[in-house]
Amino acid sequence: HGQQGEVVGPATGVHQGNGLKLLFPGNKGSINCYLYQFSVEKPPPLPGGHRLGDRLYYTGVNKSFKSGNKLMYGQQGAVVGPATDKHQGNGLKLQFPGNRSSQSV
Repeated sequence: HGQQGEVVGPATGVHQGNGLKLLFPGNKGSINCYLYQFSVEKPPPLPGGHRLGDRLYYTGVNKSFKSGNKLMYGQQGAVVGPATDKHQGNGLKLQFPGNRSSQSV
């Protein structure tokens, strides 16, 4: 969320014609990104004033998902960005240990 990258060329593959290839600090190689994913302005703060990497505890009811991901009361996760889907605008996306992917909460 809000990381600045360097444009290294036009996008390839499914992004071709609609994106750019960028190199972000810490990445070994460049990645393809769609144009709508960029802004010349810094993005707004994350909900609740949280920052990337903040460690938060899940305090909701236990849940299991078709993906195999689980949310367990008291589990600690790291903020990896703004929430998507039904939580967009009001939640965060966190990575919890043992889950294959990040989860919007």
